[in-house]
Amino acid sequence: MTARQSASRRARRRGAGGERSGLTSRGILLFLVLFVLAATAVYPLRQYIAQQERIERLQAKQAALQAANQRLEQEQARLRDPAYVEQLAKQDFHMARPGEQTWLLTGTPPADRAAKPAAEPAPHQPWYQRAWHWLTDRSR
Repeated sequence: MTARQSASRRARRRGAGGERSGLTSRGILLFLVLFVLAATAVYPLRQYIAQQERIERLQAKQAALQAANQRLEQEQARLRDPAYVEQLAKQDFHMARPGEQTWLLTGTPPADRAAKPAAEPAPHQPWYQRAWHWLTDRSR
């Protein structure tokens, strides 16, 4: 047997069931392709999630605006009622129909009314009843 034949046999044995260390060039290429695909998918995925959150915020805002719009439409319908408009005119602008009188009280109430002093509890009550009466007295 020549040296060439023995070398080829050893190579075949290593290739068939021999020891392999590391990845093959195809494995490395596959790993790189998968890594590049994963790296390029991160940014669009992040954008997609951000857009979904923005859509949810806008939908919540739209629902709030629709509720406000509905309240304003109800108020508009109420303002079509002449009795309600008259009530608002009397209440807010102090208007009156011909022949009616309006009174507008201004200033502070008079201070000559002094509050009644609290009645003294009976001296024969126990201390805890006097304390309870003192704590729950609403005229102070």
